[in-house]
Amino acid sequence: MSLLDIFRSKPKIKGTIGYFGLAEWWLSTFSEAERKYIEKKFQPLGESEESLTKGNVSFRSDTAAGFLPNLAGWFARDEERHLAYKILEKAEALIHQSAKSLDIHFFYQSEIEIFYKDRDKPGGLEKAVCACRQQIDYALKAAKAFKKEYKGEALPSHKGYQQLAIILEKEKKFLEAIGVCTQAMNRGWSGDWEKRIERCKKKEKK
Repeated sequence: MSLLDIFRSKPKIKGTIGYFGLAEWWLSTFSEAERKYIEKKFQPLGESEESLTKGNVSFRSDTAAGFLPNLAGWFARDEERHLAYKILEKAEALIHQSAKSLDIHFFYQSEIEIFYKDRDKPGGLEKAVCACRQQIDYALKAAKAFKKEYKGEALPSHKGYQQLAIILEKEKKFLEAIGVCTQAMNRGWSGDWEKRIERCKKKEKK
């Protein structure tokens, strides 16, 4: 088979993957079986069953860096999480190039959610904590973006603050957990911060 034949034999990728210019990554990163599995499972509400790689997409309001973390979230089960890691790896390569501010916030959130599921594996908890701290470091910019995008509305919950507080409390690092909750509360992120602070204070005294 000639190189020309190999080029011609590549499937034409349209849909969301094609729209975002991710065709080469899609074909080189996943096996045929993996691609079929991803397409079969990824069925977002309001989109056709073939929206990922088929059909003409003329406009999307999100970006590739915003789309990929959402895609990764569909593959959080133990037996498929390796797919989520591959997707997040590509998202990370794109996230700081042309992403919207909230894309970065939600990218870290996706990392936290996926990494924490592997907390009992070597290095898993450390990766989750790192993602929490990265999202927290970005919290001021994210808050500004939320307030601009959703004028007059309260800030939503913040996965990084929440998950890190949970981890620290489980590790009996109560003073650190209190500090995390206090900062989140002072910055206006929604959550049961006062309740968690009170609980950690009681545990610290024991």
